[in-house]
Amino acid sequence: MLIGAILLPPAIHGEETNTDPALPLPLLVRARQTDTPASIAQRFLNDASKGWMIVEYNGRETFTGGEPVMVPTGPFQPGGLFPDGYQTVPVLAYAGIGDSTGQVSPSTFNDQMHWLKNEGFVTITPDALIDFMKFSGQLPRRSVLITFDTASQSLYATGIPILKKLGFTATVFLSTSAVGRKHAMTWDQVRQFRKDGFTIGCRGRSGRSLTRRTKGQAFETYFKLVESELHRSRHEIEAHLDEPCLYLAYPHGDTSSLVSAMAAKLGFAAAFIRRAGNNPFFADRYGIHRTPIDSRVDAEQFAKLLTTIIPADLN
Repeated sequence: MLIGAILLPPAIHGEETNTDPALPLPLLVRARQTDTPASIAQRFLNDASKGWMIVEYNGRETFTGGEPVMVPTGPFQPGGLFPDGYQTVPVLAYAGIGDSTGQVSPSTFNDQMHWLKNEGFVTITPDALIDFMKFSGQLPRRSVLITFDTASQSLYATGIPILKKLGFTATVFLSTSAVGRKHAMTWDQVRQFRKDGFTIGCRGRSGRSLTRRTKGQAFETYFKLVESELHRSRHEIEAHLDEPCLYLAYPHGDTSSLVSAMAAKLGFAAAFIRRAGNNPFFADRYGIHRTPIDSRVDAEQFAKLLTTIIPADLN
């Protein structure tokens, strides 16, 4: 991507040529003999994980000693807008790792994660996705958000180690009443993988659908039930982790105008449905699509679900 380098004048090692904070200027530096995109990012951006920005800005992955390199100091393609289309972020939803209906086997999950790694995908957090959707952040072109709707012990014992080995992260949406039960994770285990960089979200307290109003149930009773399910589960997560719980996966993957409004009222930054679809920056933050992944999804289908660019003529 040399377009940004042409449009934005370089600043040599921090030399200030424009005081407009809305236009972050790139640095023009020279690569060292042993430099990689990650080492350049570490040296000039204080974050080796931003090596992808060096690659995408310069349109290459390797540099020779003494070669000039452009280092972007901020988002250079916010919103993922490209001349040939716009970026969409696939969000994968796993019900669990195992042999039960709706789950994927450990071997299949391992194969899928290795495919993502080999294809150059980068796993992101909901925070990064929301910055992207607010048009204030940028994501690697091959970004994916991996999510789980389970508190099962098998995820902790099998799924999370596979992700950690590959340097991946994920988001786990919990029904808080399940934590600590037989065959489920404990709060100590939840705290452990949260410290490892995983995100913990909410999926209601009981995990029951919030869009189904019982026949004959008074609206006031139904309203209080929705509020209680979301508020209590969020409060429990925050009490156990000592940090805000900002993300909700609607129980059973369904929502309504009432449930979405309640999620916003209670302070969730975003909420996810369980339905395949695109997630460009202009998508509804309280209706982010997640594609269900289960044993029926074979390798070819899995690859087709990982679309990251929607073709469009934006010139």
